[in-house]
Amino acid sequence: MSNILIDISASNEWNKEEVSLVKKILLFSFNSLSDEKCIEISVRLTGDEEIKSLNKQYRDKNISTNVLSFPSLNDSIHPEAFEILGDIVISKDTVLKEAQNSNKSFEQHLSHLGIHGLLHLMGFSHEKENDALIMEGIEVKILKELGIPNPYEGVV
Repeated sequence: MSNILIDISASNEWNKEEVSLVKKILLFSFNSLSDEKCIEISVRLTGDEEIKSLNKQYRDKNISTNVLSFPSLNDSIHPEAFEILGDIVISKDTVLKEAQNSNKSFEQHLSHLGIHGLLHLMGFSHEKENDALIMEGIEVKILKELGIPNPYEGVV
């Protein structure tokens, strides 16, 4: 089992159970994917206003989004230190809207986005079709292990 440190900060719209769910999903996902690394992740659970500002600042997109991932650029890691993998930001407002529009539960969609954000921190991408298929396959595998249906079924 890997060692992972997850630092979560949440705005007022997030309750304790939702924060716990995010932590549980990230722990499970990382442990099912990783070797014996020691890593650290920072997570910010927020709303549309804050994520829109971050999306504009870092991606030059003036819209809210569901999840942002910011991989660490630190290449010099002490062998006994936790490797800082990066930061994940999730907007509850967008997760709720998307879950309702796709007939998924909030918990299912949040779980999917937590896994999605973690995979980005681990170097996965969906910019190219083949990369997207690999990333989606990993997401579906982890979600299945958690008892959550494939979020891509029926998506054209």
